[in-house]
Amino acid sequence: MKSLTQKQKILVVLAKRGSLTLEELERYTKISRNSLLKNLTELAAEGKISRGWLHIGDKKYRKYSLKVLVLRELGVD
Repeated sequence: MKSLTQKQKILVVLAKRGSLTLEELERYTKISRNSLLKNLTELAAEGKISRGWLHIGDKKYRKYSLKVLVLRELGVD
C-alpha cells in the first residue's frame, strides 16, 4: 500500500478534524514544525487551505482549514 505524502497527511487530518493550529497539526500528523510550515505555505499557495487567526485570551494562534472546494473533492462536504 502506498504511503501518504506529508501534504496528503495534512489534508486528511484537516478533513477529519476541521480547523487546527500548528501545534495540533504537529501532534496529529507527527510531521516536524519546519516541514509543516513549508507544506502549509505550499498548500495555501495552491488554494487548498485557508489560514486565519484564533484568539484565546491574550494569545493569537494561526489556524488552518481546508477550503470548501477541497472538501468537496475529498467527498467530505
